[in-house]
Amino acid sequence: MLNKTAIAIVGSRNCSEYGWMQAKKFSNALSKNGICIISGLAIGIDSIAHSSAMSHKGKTIAVLGSGFNNIYPKENKRLYEKILENDGCVISEYPPDTKVNTKYFPKRNEIISALALGVLVVEAKYRSGSTITANSAFKQGKKVFAIPSNIDSKLGIGTNKLIQKGAKLVTNIQDILKEININKCSDIEQDWKYENKMVPEKYKLVYSIIGNMPIDINTICNRTELPIQDVSEQLTMLELNEYIRVLPGDMFVKV
Repeated sequence: MLNKTAIAIVGSRNCSEYGWMQAKKFSNALSKNGICIISGLAIGIDSIAHSSAMSHKGKTIAVLGSGFNNIYPKENKRLYEKILENDGCVISEYPPDTKVNTKYFPKRNEIISALALGVLVVEAKYRSGSTITANSAFKQGKKVFAIPSNIDSKLGIGTNKLIQKGAKLVTNIQDILKEININKCSDIEQDWKYENKMVPEKYKLVYSIIGNMPIDINTICNRTELPIQDVSEQLTMLELNEYIRVLPGDMFVKV
């Protein structure tokens, strides 16, 4: 698997709804075109990239900054197991009992970029781990791609600066495939639109507010400007139909 055509997808742990959707969209599309997705098993963009790759029966590689007996973060232990169950690959340069240490992460990020043809940065703060991965890719002579972000967002500072530095601004999968000399592209736009149409129209507004980061009902009410009883009813139906999941503390995330 390590010699398979691969693209790394990295980004913020505390990603926005926009970042969540773009990471899912690009990971889905790349996987459907036979490209392996590499990331670092972190929460946020990394988790979305791994999960979305597997949703199209694609391959994914997770690179750890710790030993196999100390999966980090702990809440991604199930994701780690799922990657292995789906014939993915999890690698680490450290002995199995090596504990998590932030000083190992930059080296982990270098390995991520080294294994890939290029690195796609979805969202990144200034001088974040994702920008370290991208800068490693620059030094290694790899392609660096960045999705443009809102200039007023802290999550957009890193990606926008990478574009200024020479990263290729991408808005669709074709922008990446052309750079890595893959001309045939399976169209996922219809799949993407179909997936969104699966949510009944009357629930779409509430559903669109929920991402992979936990959100509470009051925030949803404020953003949708709907009465709390209406939002509560819609959340119940979305949960029953397995569009969303309820976390402890009455927080909601997309499935």
